[in-house]
Amino acid sequence: MLLVQLAFAVHALRRGYPVYWVFLIVFVPVIGCLLYVIMVLLPEMTQSRAATDGARVLRKALNPGKVLRDCEAALELSDTVSNRVALAEAYREHGKLDEAMALYERSLTGIYRDDPALLARWADAQVQAGRLTQAKTTLETLAQAHPDEYKPPLRLLMARVLEGLGQREAALAAYARLLDTAAGMEVQCRYALLLQTVGREAQARALFQEILRGAKAGSRHSQQLNRVWIETARKALG
Repeated sequence: MLLVQLAFAVHALRRGYPVYWVFLIVFVPVIGCLLYVIMVLLPEMTQSRAATDGARVLRKALNPGKVLRDCEAALELSDTVSNRVALAEAYREHGKLDEAMALYERSLTGIYRDDPALLARWADAQVQAGRLTQAKTTLETLAQAHPDEYKPPLRLLMARVLEGLGQREAALAAYARLLDTAAGMEVQCRYALLLQTVGREAQARALFQEILRGAKAGSRHSQQLNRVWIETARKALG
């Protein structure tokens, strides 16, 4: 174990990783070495996306403010649209929605004034902040400027916005159109819940039953991804 600790500590120092790795490896040997393998060695050796994503999640758990600080430092060093967007996303993760919105708005100028990816992020942030009227306007702008980029996830966001604004008939129509182009458990479940709200119980039950049939026939991965919607359908059917 001492040899393993020594090897990992030397590796961390030579590669320029933060000093806290050395402390973890030395003072919490088993857990520290295990984390070092998962978060540093495995991604370094495999360069696989899964390993890298897993390491990123663990890094966030160990040091949740680091990403935010890094993004703030990057923007201070270079005020670019990409750095603004990265910081805006970090702000959103930390619940700093006003700061995030300000950065998105600053970025939507010049050649980026109707950038579809930027508009999509801004609309999503507006929904997160409860600014549904603004989100509707943003999505309408995106749909008009870039109809090819107005894809099912954004159409679903619009349906949710319409529902949140109390425009139930428009929301029902939006969900119904989505069933033809993006049949998925979230669409089915949100549509069924709204049908239930307006008293169309038979249609709602049929959709909830379809969700459960799909869950039964689906893979374990699909069941895990859709567990919220599956559980919602199960509860709705009693």
